[in-house]
Amino acid sequence: MSDEVADLPLWLLSPLAIVGAGLLLSQVIGVLLKARGWPKLYGAVIAGLILGMSGFALIDAPLLMQFQELFNAAAALVLFEVGRKMDLSWLWRSGREGAALLLGCLLRGVGTLAVLVACGLGWSEAAFIAAIMIAVNPVVFTSMVSDSNASGVATYAGGNTVGISQLVALLALSASVAWMRSHGVNSELGFSGELVRQGSKLALGAAIALLCYGLYALASRISRAQASLRPGFLLAALMMDLGLCSVTSSSALLSLLLMGVLLRNAETRENVFQAQVKTAQDIGYALLFMMSAALVELQHLLNWLPLLAALLVFAVRMGLTRAALTPSGAWSRTKKNAIALSLCSLVSFGSLVVDNSMSGTGYMSDIAASVMAALLAINVLIAPGLTWYGLKLAGETHEGNEHG
Repeated sequence: MSDEVADLPLWLLSPLAIVGAGLLLSQVIGVLLKARGWPKLYGAVIAGLILGMSGFALIDAPLLMQFQELFNAAAALVLFEVGRKMDLSWLWRSGREGAALLLGCLLRGVGTLAVLVACGLGWSEAAFIAAIMIAVNPVVFTSMVSDSNASGVATYAGGNTVGISQLVALLALSASVAWMRSHGVNSELGFSGELVRQGSKLALGAAIALLCYGLYALASRISRAQASLRPGFLLAALMMDLGLCSVTSSSALLSLLLMGVLLRNAETRENVFQAQVKTAQDIGYALLFMMSAALVELQHLLNWLPLLAALLVFAVRMGLTRAALTPSGAWSRTKKNAIALSLCSLVSFGSLVVDNSMSGTGYMSDIAASVMAALLAINVLIAPGLTWYGLKLAGETHEGNEHG
């Protein structure tokens, strides 16, 4: 009996057990919240805050590093789904609407850069953070859409914007990282050389996507698999894609997005595929956002100068997204407001990069790190609710009709 008691703390401190307990807690709280009409994703927020750095500190960065491949796999499902929702032909044909969504991405970056420079950050660090702020958090948006069973013109525009924003942010971040590395202490290449290096990682990521999708298509054709069996083939191809990107330090984000785009143009039985992977995607949403919430330290919100700068960036991003939609006549004023709200979320450097394709960027100054930490804390606490409210404001949510 004494031996069992002695072993109990080791079981409680098992990294896998802690992550599993956190995921279970997030699911239970999420279900209870959803039953009361609140976003289920806040279950992951609460679980992460309780078990993470703002709570019992059972989940921290070193522990999460042990499961990096697991989190990368969850991110692969999310990014693939983002790519699968991108309608390139609609973006091209829509003209003014597609341009407005792209303009919103660019304005978010420029506006963030202006705010951060005005707050005293250096141009290099401000540009680095601004590149990250271009992107909309795919976990928050896709989770809220799935949770509320949202569909409609505003949701469609938002889904396309999430994909566009990842690509634009990735390009801007590649240039920013190239600049930071070329001006670092141990720099080996100039800016043009670093830019070529980052570009080669993007190109290699695209090539890996084409290879893995080709293998998926070939396997499906050779085996003559029915649509209901193809998700297993596709998950295997996604694992190959992520693994190859990891070992070659190529862009997994671009590669996984491209896999989704390729499937959208080839898979005809979308509903069958969606039903097969929805559960895995929902678990991935909870796992990734719980990880984000666990690393948030709420004490960063007590430093009022970084907090004010973060709040200003958060508000400016939404305002500029709304301003970019003004010239378009395809959406009503209410829909435009709803789109701007639903696209308020932001990402961290780690979730945007997914793997180690941009490692070695150096460290940010204390003030820049404080602003970024405050932004991520605000994002965890506020962005899911605003995204959920934006979808409701658009009148495109259909809770309770998931099987209708």
